Order: sequence, then structure tokens, then C-alpha cells
Amino acid sequence: MVLVRADDGESSLISAAEQVTDERLSALASTASSTPSLLISPQRGQAIGLKPRQGSRACSVLLSPQFRVEHILGLIGDMPFSLKPDDLTVLAEKADSLADLVLVLMRVSRLLPAAIASRVSIRDERALLRWAEERGILVVDASAIDAFEADQASLLREAARASLPLADAPKAEIALFRPLDGGLEHFALLIHPENDTGIVTPPMVRIHSQCITGDILSSLKCDCGTQLREAIRQMAQGDGGVLIYLAQEGRDIGLVNKLKAYALQDGGLDTVDANHELGFETDHRFFMPAAEMLRQLGYQSVRLLTNNPDKISQVEDAGISVAERMPLVVETNPHNEGYLATKKSRTGHLID
Repeated sequence: MVLVRADDGESSLISAAEQVTDERLSALASTASSTPSLLISPQRGQAIGLKPRQGSRACSVLLSPQFRVEHILGLIGDMPFSLKPDDLTVLAEKADSLADLVLVLMRVSRLLPAAIASRVSIRDERALLRWAEERGILVVDASAIDAFEADQASLLREAARASLPLADAPKAEIALFRPLDGGLEHFALLIHPENDTGIVTPPMVRIHSQCITGDILSSLKCDCGTQLREAIRQMAQGDGGVLIYLAQEGRDIGLVNKLKAYALQDGGLDTVDANHELGFETDHRFFMPAAEMLRQLGYQSVRLLTNNPDKISQVEDAGISVAERMPLVVETNPHNEGYLATKKSRTGHLID
């Protein structure tokens, strides 16, 4: 259990919903001395039949005594959803920033965006900290959650560098970046051209999000692995370039949740609807780490190898000029044609 407190004095004792047990639910209620509720995202709310208000960032389900653990797991999408619409009359909408940031905390922890929360009535800061210390409960400021991803990007520093000959780029180097206080590790591949002329500026840059299934296992469900290898090949055979590899598995929902989304796709959902069914947004990726890495490598302007307009706008918003957008064209296969069609029609990718 963790206590999340907001600047306005509101605070909640929370626990990840997917880890709920009868004992944990009871402990949460007795420790906070309030009836717990289930916080879910509006995407998950819509998936189970709710109609969140426009702009709502979280929905709250009052966990009355008839709710059992299997009901909670069904509500968050971790078990078959067995409740009938009439059973959902206890649901109430929640739209406060504290609830929203609790769900952000779940997501950056690579958990489903759902939490059990019990309000704590103590508003005096010193009394609240004393209360938490006496019970051995970690206190997390909501403002720290809000700033976490940007802070992690700004704290990135090059931690190691070495030569790394690759099959398609024998004159490559790898530079590893991680935050000063620890955290996710990202790396840059500096692809030197085969003709030894050095990397031309502005460099060709590919920002690639980690895909274990595609990059390592050569999955046919996506185009990630083929894009990765094609980008490296183009850089090595051309004017060189920089490949930024970000630890953002599954559009930054983590490998476990990505595989849960794959299972939903096996049942007929597309990649966007599968994310929404689990409570995630379409794409949670954040490209400020890539911009920070490029700055530290000495590049302020790039030729970006991408089909994703959002990637261009995020990189430019982070202070890196995109001198040119270069399309990345790879072969398709029968297994990923539907996925690519969804990327084009629903996420705005520039795929011919």
C-alpha cells in the first residue's frame, strides 16, 4: 500500500487493483477507515458500459460489500467480466486530478491502470506524515507522479559507450543512457557509414520503441523488427545516422500488458481497441527522452525516419528541429496487414 497526497490536502491509500486479495482489501479499508473504491480509466469505463463525461480522466466504483475479488478483477479486465449492467448501479464518475495521477502511477509501474483507493481524512501535513510513518506506509506526492516522466528524461546521462559491430552496420557504436538516480535505460546506436566519411549532419535519425516480440523474436504480427533492421541498413549504406532505442515496450504499456492486448487481438479486436479494453490510451509513448539523448549527442536538427506524425510533433516540441521527414517503407506480410491498416486509419500513420 502507498499513500498518495495532493497539494490541496486530499490523500488516498492505494493498492494496485490487479494484485487485490480479500486480505489486502480488508487491510486497506481498516487502515484508512473509509470505504474503498476502484479507480479505472475512462477507456476501461467505456469498455464495461459506462459513459464517462467528456474530459473525465478517471471513473470511481464504490466497492460495496457484495463486490468480491473476482468482480474487481473482472472490472479491470484481468478476468472475464461477469457482472450484469444492473450490478453497476453503484458506479459513480470521478474526475479529480488525484485519481488521474494514481492511474498514472499504476501505468508507469507497468501495471494495469486500475487501483483500489481509500480516502484518508487527515488533512494536516505533519499529522498525515506521522500517521503514515507509524504504519510503515510510503508517501508519494501527486506532483512527483505528474512530473515523473519529464524528470526522468531531463536526468538522462550517457553512462557507457562502446563499439558494437552489427551485421548490417559493422562500424557502429552504442551509447547507453540512464537517469542519474536510476530508472529505465535507453540507448543510441551511432551508425557510421561504410565509406568512412562520418555521419552527415543533420543526421538521419530513427526513434525506435522497444519491441521484444518483433525486434528479438521476429514476430510477424507487427513491422517493428523489419523497421529496425531497415533503418540500420539505410544508415550504414548511406550517410550514417543515429538510432535511438527507447525502453517503451508495447507503446509504453510494458510487455505483460502488451501480451494481454495480443490475446484480445486474437479474439478480434484491433490494436487500438485492445489497448482501450485494458484501460490504456491508444499510445502512451513520450519522446522527450529521445530529444534529450540527441541533444547530449550534439544534434539540434535531424532528418527523422518515421511514418508517425505524432513523433515529429513531440520531438519538435522538445526542442529538436526536424529538417526533413523521411518515410520508412518495409515489406508487409499476411499477419500484419490488418495492424498496419489500423495504424493508417486510426493513428494517422503516413503509410502508402
